[in-house]
Amino acid sequence: MEVYARDLPPTGTQLDTKLALITAISKVVHHAPVLSSEESKANFKVDVRRVGHSNQQHNLHEQSYSRLINNNQPLIATITFPSSDLGQRFLAAISHHPIQISHNLIHFEQSLRNGRKIIPHPQLIKSLKESRFKETNEVIQELKELETTQKPIPINLIDFGRVCQHLTKPAFSSEYAICLPVEESSHLRFDIDSKLILLNWIMQDRAKKIVIQLHTLRKIEACSPWVILSLARPPQFEELMIDNLPTHFSVPSSSSSSSNHHKQNDGLRRRVHGYPHTQADVFPFVNNQLRIQFSSETGFRNFCSLKISVPLPKITSLTRTIVEKNHYDPERIKAIHENLVCFTIPVAFQIESLLHNSILLPYQILRVCKALIGVPETTAERALILFIENYNDDHSSCKTQSSSKPVYLQVLHEALRTSTKETRLSTQLNIQKNEDTFPCRTVTITPTRLSLQGPQIEQSNSILRLYQQTENFLRVSLADEMGHRLRSSREVDIHHLLRTRYRPFLTKGMILCGRKFEFLGYSNSALKDHQAWFVCPFHIDNFLVNAASIRAKLGDFTKVIRIPARYMARIAQAFTSTRSSLTLRPSEIVRIEDVERNGSCFTDGVGTISKELIDQVHRVLNRGRSSTRTNKSTCYQIRLGGFKGMLSLDPTLSGKVVKMRPSMDKFDAPDSLTLDIAGTFTRPLVAYLNRPLIKLLEDLGIPAQVFLKLQDRILKKVENSRSSPNLAADLIEQYSIGTSSSICSILRKLGVLLGEGISIDSDFIEECYDLMIIQSLRDLKYRGRIPIKKSYTLVGVADEDNLLGPDSIYVCVQHVPRGPLKYLKGTFAVTRSPSLHPGDVRVVNAVGKLDPKIAPRLSSLVNCVVFPVQGHRSLPSCLGGGDLDGDLFTVIGLPELIPDHSQVHSPASYQAPEMRQLDQDCTIADGADFFLDYISSDLVGMIATRHLHIADQAVEGTLDRSCLRLAELHSDAVDYPKTGVPVNIRSLPSPPAKMKPDYMCQEYDSSTKGEDYYESARVLGRLFREIPASKIDVFVNGTRLDDDIVELDRYNRSLHSFGNHFSSRLDPKQILTKLITNQIQLKFPTNHKLILRKDDDLRTQFEVLLGWFAIELMKISKLNNLSSSSLGSESNGKNHLSESEAFMGVILMSSDKFSKRTALSRLIEETKHLYGLIRSSIISNDDDDDDDDDDDQQKVKSNEVDELDEQQFNSLDELILHRAFQAWSLATHSQSNLFGTHSFGFICLDIILSLILD
Repeated sequence: MEVYARDLPPTGTQLDTKLALITAISKVVHHAPVLSSEESKANFKVDVRRVGHSNQQHNLHEQSYSRLINNNQPLIATITFPSSDLGQRFLAAISHHPIQISHNLIHFEQSLRNGRKIIPHPQLIKSLKESRFKETNEVIQELKELETTQKPIPINLIDFGRVCQHLTKPAFSSEYAICLPVEESSHLRFDIDSKLILLNWIMQDRAKKIVIQLHTLRKIEACSPWVILSLARPPQFEELMIDNLPTHFSVPSSSSSSSNHHKQNDGLRRRVHGYPHTQADVFPFVNNQLRIQFSSETGFRNFCSLKISVPLPKITSLTRTIVEKNHYDPERIKAIHENLVCFTIPVAFQIESLLHNSILLPYQILRVCKALIGVPETTAERALILFIENYNDDHSSCKTQSSSKPVYLQVLHEALRTSTKETRLSTQLNIQKNEDTFPCRTVTITPTRLSLQGPQIEQSNSILRLYQQTENFLRVSLADEMGHRLRSSREVDIHHLLRTRYRPFLTKGMILCGRKFEFLGYSNSALKDHQAWFVCPFHIDNFLVNAASIRAKLGDFTKVIRIPARYMARIAQAFTSTRSSLTLRPSEIVRIEDVERNGSCFTDGVGTISKELIDQVHRVLNRGRSSTRTNKSTCYQIRLGGFKGMLSLDPTLSGKVVKMRPSMDKFDAPDSLTLDIAGTFTRPLVAYLNRPLIKLLEDLGIPAQVFLKLQDRILKKVENSRSSPNLAADLIEQYSIGTSSSICSILRKLGVLLGEGISIDSDFIEECYDLMIIQSLRDLKYRGRIPIKKSYTLVGVADEDNLLGPDSIYVCVQHVPRGPLKYLKGTFAVTRSPSLHPGDVRVVNAVGKLDPKIAPRLSSLVNCVVFPVQGHRSLPSCLGGGDLDGDLFTVIGLPELIPDHSQVHSPASYQAPEMRQLDQDCTIADGADFFLDYISSDLVGMIATRHLHIADQAVEGTLDRSCLRLAELHSDAVDYPKTGVPVNIRSLPSPPAKMKPDYMCQEYDSSTKGEDYYESARVLGRLFREIPASKIDVFVNGTRLDDDIVELDRYNRSLHSFGNHFSSRLDPKQILTKLITNQIQLKFPTNHKLILRKDDDLRTQFEVLLGWFAIELMKISKLNNLSSSSLGSESNGKNHLSESEAFMGVILMSSDKFSKRTALSRLIEETKHLYGLIRSSIISNDDDDDDDDDDDQQKVKSNEVDELDEQQFNSLDELILHRAFQAWSLATHSQSNLFGTHSFGFICLDIILSLILD
């Protein structure tokens, strides 16, 4: 709680007033009646400032001690208490006993701005709760130290290089030095509030700045007059033209505000990728270790003394010789590239990563190349991956007595031995790979370097399936140093960086693995993630395949060849992640017309498919699986040559036929006849409220109490979820957690097996419950993601029977195979995310079940929403400009969430901007320019955030004129990839007040400064405050939940061991094994002994499988750990995800939202693939099945039929059960700390329970 103080002594200094307030307030809050005998002294923060100056600009912690001594302006103060309760008790106490300072009666009241209660920064509140109260003498000492901290320290050299451990004496190898002008502008300064080290100097006509984030400092070594900083990632480089130079660059005095030093916007700074350009060949490899030379011994001592007041790593005193080794001499780099040509791309890629990820020096890499000559590709690649995982700075400084070989070669040879064993294991298991996935290698281009990751299993696309040489394709990501999205801001411009750093890669290619890779294209989703595909030219039957020939093969782009955005969007179709199904004949593709009226297309993006063909597609997609275990999709999202969109079932069509409409035809590709599947729809998705929708519904008359009750209901479910497997499964299903592992299905089956009164004795399951609770609470508090009963998220298609009237829909849903069909009937609301315009929610009539004779097409459609083709305007287009090419719509059936008809507004109608066209045919360079323009002009997220901000403050909410304008701009921003017309950031309306509502605070924020927040009176604020942040507070070592959700003893245990190992085996008391055995005896009375018989040969086979699985799961957990996926960010003490995180598809670690979303999506995709392979291998010796999350009744090959006869099993179920029970027994007796054992065991358990439970 923040309290405002006025009528302070007019003649006092800021320092004296601050100290007097601290003393006076302490006498109140640290004594009875405010302080009870059971409470410790609470901390609080006092800020004093002059009237007319913002707290952010003139905070005491941003000013030097000397400036606090004398100033005659009137004073005001704010006091921040760690809780509202303490603040209210303070105000109540002083209402009876007012505080006086220098005979002035001080008035206190809760802080308001524009009539709204100010909410202190969440991280400040957390800091106050976790830190002790400081007496006035400590405050004075702290301010004196702060003055020293803020003073600039003169420097005269910045030297980038490498700390070398391998030499006879420890040394710093200087590779690239910047000699600074001997003047006052060359200095080092700390920005405490922003937690930065700033290196400033002026050279020629530019002011230069190097920005180092304190949390990236891993090590500091000092030896007068210099220090060596080792960083987890490179710093940020900026420059400013001298004409725009703020005064703080040229006059660094103690009176300058360090915070303003970094934040001033007198001139727009621009990002650059290093200085100067002549060192481009060296700088990318040495940019995270730098030596700073101070101008004097005094400067050196001042820096070293700052470790007391600045959160720096321990400063180690170490004498290193300074050598100029020129390790990265261009000739050595050239020699590496020449050697890489001798290796295949998979091997060369890993060798290249040794260079770009700064693992080995060039001369060491050349010796590695020599050691790998003649090693098989698979063995060499895996050995290098193991080497990269295991080799670190500790290895580099090791000395061994047993070998004359350098340590890095010893580690490499050990990796080769391990890799040979793993390759043998993989060969022995004969695990079949999924043809719709491929090992993807990624290169991230940052402002200063390249970072190489992978390979990781990714979904394939139609381009990659054309060629077996998938290793020639690279995914390239354009990102910041941490892997975050590149963003412009009001203070720092990135246009120059994009043109000078990134454009050459797109237009001239990238030299990697000793080869040149060319920019090929991107998918629409990759564009949003700032990613593209590159290809290294290769030959097929003496024909050169390169980027140009691949694009030319896609089809004829004549219709869009002068529109760069549209041209690249058409190319993007081919890069959509898809699964191939079958190849059609030209005669099986029929063209039909769209249904259009009043300029509106009612069938925009949707065609039809015959039953014979849809059945064939289903069989192909589910080959190797029992057709009774998977719902049939009655519509598919597809790509077919130049066509894209949806196909819905038309049972009246004979034979194999697809009918395509003009709205689906994006370019001519008559030779491309493969029907690629981009999406299937086998079950309805959960419908959720979210923040934009909640705000919109509130403005459409839905009472706040409705939302509060819905959240309260789900909170009760969260708190009760761990009391039984079925309740946990309900919550997991509602929040779509653990989809790759089928944990929901497993828990439901466990609930049946255990019955009443028997609990699961499993640390692993308890940890999974923790993750389930954390994730659901996170979604509720920070995203307003509330599941809605009687509601569904469904893909949209058109009414081919032409029976539905305007504002009518048809919906039939089926949750499980062979389960009951549910027909929606009555009044529903339908919307599409994001909902920004008041007209984005429509009230419609669901028609219920229809007679198949009257509506043969409609009545055959399941798990989709069918829209009418009647009316004045297409209904999907009324929902935020939606169409039917794969858009998802939310159908809300909960009566209390459906607005009254009188509250429904007219839908938005926006004039599409005119597409930007060229005077000549566009080239791929034009496409590259559009790609970069998109990165610098992508405002979709900013507009949506601004819309929510203004809607909270405006009296009319989302009906406010500014919100309506933002809804229109959001539509333009979403269409930018198709139109090429960006939204001007200056056209965005500003909020009435800069303060943000409390619910918009960042989920993860390490700073105690930043945005000001107020207590929102809207329903979103009330929902947000209903969930204390302490319930979902997550830190690097484990979980921190309230005791009412997680038992205290297990919580304390988790602080140091979360996810690293489990104290018990999978089934320590054999409870599950006994129940399984009993159930097998009941279900298979004549053959249960054979099923349960110990099979040593099979157990040995599964030991190999478990070992392989553990290796693969650890690879996935390391690759998707945010500390490693963030391009070498600082270590969090754990270099991989926990087994439970991988199993549940949840990442605890805090991170940038984009990075976490990317890693999470990849984690789910990769674990789903891996779990599917393990499931198939357990069920069958020789199964070519891909993966499936709940399909256990696999088809068994002929060799298993022979095995039935040989082992005298009565059915395939008995054979599968025998195999799964052997694997389960192995898992329950394996070491509890073997990574992956519990996941392996629960996959076995899922198979077993599917066979023994009715």
